[in-house]
Amino acid sequence: MSKTLITDKEHRRFEDIIFKVWRVYEFGENEFTQAETKHINKVFEQLNAEHPREYKIIVRHHLKRTYYTTIAREQGVSEGYIRKLAKNGAYYFLQLYDDE
Repeated sequence: MSKTLITDKEHRRFEDIIFKVWRVYEFGENEFTQAETKHINKVFEQLNAEHPREYKIIVRHHLKRTYYTTIAREQGVSEGYIRKLAKNGAYYFLQLYDDE
């Protein structure tokens, strides 16, 4: 797999969006408008269809708070590889998110 294409600034923006999604998921604290929520759900559906492995890692790590080491151990790969998949997933997420 090639080097991730996401910059630190973009990754921070991704983390900010996902943190808000996590707060909705975990506590029901919704900071999104109905249109934004619909858009984010659409982005997640599309990401799952196009990049299912990256989608699962984003959901498990960011929303369900599973450590990269745990995911790597379960899949029999290195933690670095899982981190790269997660960063690639963040890149794909932002691509889809920004397309609207």
